[in-house]
Amino acid sequence: MGNVAGLAVPSLSPAVEEVQGRGRVAFAKAALTGRYDDLPGTPEVGRADALWRTTCFEAFADLGDGGYAEFNASPSKEWAAYRFDGYREGMHNLDGSVEVFNVEQDGQSLTISAWLNWSDWPRVNRVGVSAVIEESDGTISYWALAHPSDKPDFHHPDSFVLEFP
Repeated sequence: MGNVAGLAVPSLSPAVEEVQGRGRVAFAKAALTGRYDDLPGTPEVGRADALWRTTCFEAFADLGDGGYAEFNASPSKEWAAYRFDGYREGMHNLDGSVEVFNVEQDGQSLTISAWLNWSDWPRVNRVGVSAVIEESDGTISYWALAHPSDKPDFHHPDSFVLEFP
């Protein structure tokens, strides 16, 4: 067990903080209606790149055609979603979003609860789950269900080991 109190946890993003209250209602309504584009607190609030440079949780979804999706969720409630056409190539923003709706930290754990909103989930049958953990002294470690090569590579197809029925 590690020292959770010694983690570098990014602060809540000001963009997310601004709409947090009304955003909860907007996301709940959007989840029911399937319409995100015209609501206050849209999923674009909190979208950010390079979240992997500090504490961040990630999920990778194999699309079965050589492509895959990547979702990032930060304790700052910022998020990212990308689609790759092949191994680390053809990256572009994914037509989907991540709603980080709860972040809790105590002396034993750091928990991020998030919805990965994406219409292609039904075609996914393998997923990789990983985390980048930065300590307050700048030490970074990489955690995953599988590390198929000699160094961490969350994009490696053999790291997508969680199978969906």
